[in-house]
Amino acid sequence: MPCIIRRFGTSCLVASIAWVFAGASAAFAGGDSEAEWTLEQARKCWKPMTRAVQHVGVPGYQFQTGVMWDGAIVLGPLDGRNLKVMQQELAPLGKNFLHLSFGFGEPMRLVDRTGTNNPLIRRSLEGGRHPVPHVETRDGDLAWKETVFAHLLDRPADEWMDAKDNDTLVTHVVFKVKNTGHARRTGHLWMHFGDTGQVHFGYKCGQSPELGNGKIAPVIGQEISYKFEKPFGRVGDGVRFVIPQPSSGELACHEEVKEAQGIGGTPKNVLEWKVPLGPDEEAELRLLIPYGIVSQEAAEKIAALDSEKQLVEVLDFWKKLQYGPGRIRTPDPFFNDYLIAVAGQMAQQVAYRARSTKVWMYKTSPNHYEMLWPCNAAKALPAFDYRGLTELNRRVLQSFIDARTDDVGGLNRAGMGRGTVLAGEGFAAIPGFMGNFGEWTANPLLISHGLELWALASHYRITRDGKWLGSGPNSPLHAMIESFDWVAQQRKRTMREIDGKKVPYWGLLPAASAHDWLAGNTVFNDAFCIYGMTEVVRLLREIDHPRAEEMAKELCDYRQCLRDRYFEASRRARALPLADGATIPFVPRMVQELDWAKPDWTYTGYSPIRAGAFGIFDPRDELTDLALAYLETGMPKGEGAYFKSDVYQDTSNVNLADVNDPEAERHYMWRHYVEYETMWPIGGPLFLARDDLPRFFEWLFHNIGFVLHQEWRVGVESWDGVPSCAPGDGERWQIIRKMFVNEFGGYDGSRQSLWLLQAIPRSWLKPGDRSSVEAMGTAFGGTVDLNLRVAADGNSVTVKGALKKLAVKPKEIRVRLRSGDGRPLASAAVNGQAVAVQPGDVLLLPAATDGDFEIVGKF
Repeated sequence: MPCIIRRFGTSCLVASIAWVFAGASAAFAGGDSEAEWTLEQARKCWKPMTRAVQHVGVPGYQFQTGVMWDGAIVLGPLDGRNLKVMQQELAPLGKNFLHLSFGFGEPMRLVDRTGTNNPLIRRSLEGGRHPVPHVETRDGDLAWKETVFAHLLDRPADEWMDAKDNDTLVTHVVFKVKNTGHARRTGHLWMHFGDTGQVHFGYKCGQSPELGNGKIAPVIGQEISYKFEKPFGRVGDGVRFVIPQPSSGELACHEEVKEAQGIGGTPKNVLEWKVPLGPDEEAELRLLIPYGIVSQEAAEKIAALDSEKQLVEVLDFWKKLQYGPGRIRTPDPFFNDYLIAVAGQMAQQVAYRARSTKVWMYKTSPNHYEMLWPCNAAKALPAFDYRGLTELNRRVLQSFIDARTDDVGGLNRAGMGRGTVLAGEGFAAIPGFMGNFGEWTANPLLISHGLELWALASHYRITRDGKWLGSGPNSPLHAMIESFDWVAQQRKRTMREIDGKKVPYWGLLPAASAHDWLAGNTVFNDAFCIYGMTEVVRLLREIDHPRAEEMAKELCDYRQCLRDRYFEASRRARALPLADGATIPFVPRMVQELDWAKPDWTYTGYSPIRAGAFGIFDPRDELTDLALAYLETGMPKGEGAYFKSDVYQDTSNVNLADVNDPEAERHYMWRHYVEYETMWPIGGPLFLARDDLPRFFEWLFHNIGFVLHQEWRVGVESWDGVPSCAPGDGERWQIIRKMFVNEFGGYDGSRQSLWLLQAIPRSWLKPGDRSSVEAMGTAFGGTVDLNLRVAADGNSVTVKGALKKLAVKPKEIRVRLRSGDGRPLASAAVNGQAVAVQPGDVLLLPAATDGDFEIVGKF
């Protein structure tokens, strides 16, 4: 039986909502709602972020080396060092934290310490896509190039992902300098070895403008105490770094450097490499840094390393990992590089906590978010399966299974699970909760529970590995059913009345932590639990499990409860005034929070449209429409949350000026559908689910064009903030995948359909353009191949494709063929047979699990 969600009519609102969408679309798309954005146009609308950070590491090794925008090197972690589990992991490393700053020229000059996009510095990745960053700095006629990469000591590359508790990560920092002038020059490279008190990877990245004063973290903020005895930098009885004899020039140690530029304070205990160079002459210096203090024996092994050979091995490792199945090619080189880069960014953030709890985790961000946010991990994990990196994924998924408990920790407390107990029913001590990882837990969250369920079920649906799924106690299948039942039992606790009336959150989960400072009965929590349960029901139906329909009914009832409660809440809430004097109902993020002025720019501020984007509410439900209308029309002057942009005027917050003006009649919580916290992008999945291509392309190109550090192809959590947030990159990759291969529908856990080439932008469909998808895994099992070619005259398009060994037949298969100039699809043939063109340039293919097809469409 299909699940039918009861709806309540809102026909009187249709005109107002239509006005909102039309007006906002014109305002945000430059007045032409039919125009389609391009990446080039979108980039022109933003001042770029300036504080790029790239990380280098090895999948499985739990720590990574940060490379700052100016080439400075950071070894942390910067946060979480007070945790007992972290102290266990750090114990063998000694006082490992290090902030290594570089200056150039005479006198010593730090070129861009504070991050201003100084044109004397350029950044890139090896090949535009591999996690080997380069930083090029210009010092007059001298061109400096810094290359950074990492590997495990005494371990061949094919063993790197088999993490051991005694592994040593070695980072190579290789400087090459060339004299590009016609006269003889002398190069000066200055190295200042500080602790991490002068660097910050939080909501805004930063380096203190003064050396040695600890302005960011006053407890430390000092030079490390070392003695340089060539080639070793000694700390106590161990070795902190190694500088083999450079190819030419001299090394000297300075107690202090009094005339340093680009920095305040007096740098102390500074090493200088002084190298004379004739015209076109080059020289090289290598700095080798183990992640912690090492023994003399290990240091001698490090000193004997050949950096050139090691770089070849490192690049070979990354190419094999990044060039697997699930590859997407577009006509845009930047997209192609980014889509390859994501696999590397993600893989090096899979961490094995070897010495404490032996848990595998996918970290949110190296050096900063070292505690575990399972929700961030789970949302991105299917990207590993689609890319053929199942081995990495399973390690993290097993930790989800192993962590099941009846202890919810601080789930029913405010303040990230550490504050006051929330009023309400609380949670029963029953097995199956997947949001508590002990001391590693950053915040015990129901969204973690729901998304872990989703990730586990998605893994089976993609891989169709019955042996992994199992059936007995502690099998993945058992874990999913137990955790599904945990939700069903907990929500029964709220099915109560007061004075003969249902409580406002009847049938939803008890009040719980939802965000750093938001807690209660939130749509954020319930929606993502439903999301995970939906994927479990799909799985159970596909394997003909005896409990499938029973659990499908529970899912249907839960979805109905959520919709009913938020429909009721929207009618109790303060209506949102529009510019023309009309009002529309406000859909809140929490049933008790009935004022549209309360939500802010954090993840939870967009909660109701998240429910619509992922099918908890139908993507076209009136509640989804209203939630989107709230964001599109904005809030009236003087009310609602404003960004505190004045705090960071030297950063990319200046991009907020046109949506966050206190003097404007209205202000908004996003700009071109880009949120301030970008790690959980919502515009992409929402507009794809609604098949709203104009808004989708606006989101796509503005998101890709701004929230990635373009040179290093890496995303952030917040603008110019927490770096290398690869969970966001993993989700962004999945959204781009859905442009080509999109499983959709079946929001009640029923069979899904398959949409091929749903959202290919016209800028990728110019005469002669080609796009392809190779061996892309699907949620039906098996793979899809697609090759799209636009004719030289642009008047037709040919698609060659193949479905290979899908385990489940899609309910329907659609293909969309778009033109590069806006002309509609006039006719099409599949394997030589004419087929009808449906509205929206869509064709219907016969539902199948295998088969090749060739489609020719004419415009």
